Amino acid sequence: MTLSGRTQVFSILAHPSSYVVAPVIYNHIFSRMGLDMVYIAHDVIPGSIPFMVKSFAGWQNLKGFNVTIPHKESIVPYLKSLCEISSRTGVVNTVVRHEDGSLFGYNTDGLGAMGALGDVNGETCLIIGAGGAGRSIVDALLNNGARHVSILNRSPANALKMKDLFGDDKVSLYEGEPLEDMSIVVQATPVAHEIPFGLDVGRLKRHTRILETVMRPTALSETASRLGLNLIPGHAMLYHQTKKNFELFTGLDLPRQHLDEAFITAGYSPS
Repeated sequence: MTLSGRTQVFSILAHPSSYVVAPVIYNHIFSRMGLDMVYIAHDVIPGSIPFMVKSFAGWQNLKGFNVTIPHKESIVPYLKSLCEISSRTGVVNTVVRHEDGSLFGYNTDGLGAMGALGDVNGETCLIIGAGGAGRSIVDALLNNGARHVSILNRSPANALKMKDLFGDDKVSLYEGEPLEDMSIVVQATPVAHEIPFGLDVGRLKRHTRILETVMRPTALSETASRLGLNLIPGHAMLYHQTKKNFELFTGLDLPRQHLDEAFITAGYSPS
């Protein structure tokens, strides 16, 4: 990759940024497509978003950036416009910078989750976590025909707030319903060192789809793999997001071959 004074810059805002793999994936794609573009990571401490956004207004060759934990919600007030999904959920994970410096927010978390999960029509779902990712995925599940979504969160108040956001009798707080009744489980928290809430995942049926939303190995994913459960790793969700995000950033179509190669380069099997 050769950089120039005209190189278009893309980034991801995270804290910490040590786990993000987007730079490896995007830079491989840019190189394979011969694009004068580069993708870097910004490790942004909480509370610094207003200052970052202000500086972005005058950064002429900045074309866009992704947003991940813990900034998906705090970025919203500083954007000029939001897509329909972000307007409903108050969550943004992709921002496109226009020539006048204005920032437009999008959300592709739900799209990525649906791409990884497949058909969810009529399914009974358990969402672990009431943060930005969980909120976006609940929105996508409902809009793709899920029969019911239960929310399990460390803070009952936040879980209730998320339930009320959707105002739908298809959404409720998880109150110990049998895990055997769940056909989809989404782990939408950053917890990696333990299985959230000590859930006995061994009670899940073999065909239950378990979607991880984080990229690194977790206690949940390791236990699910050991038990032979139907685990969908976090990179499967990122795969579908990357295609859409690339198109939002560049206005170009992303050939599947380049996308597959980029994920292999990053150490993941294409999904």
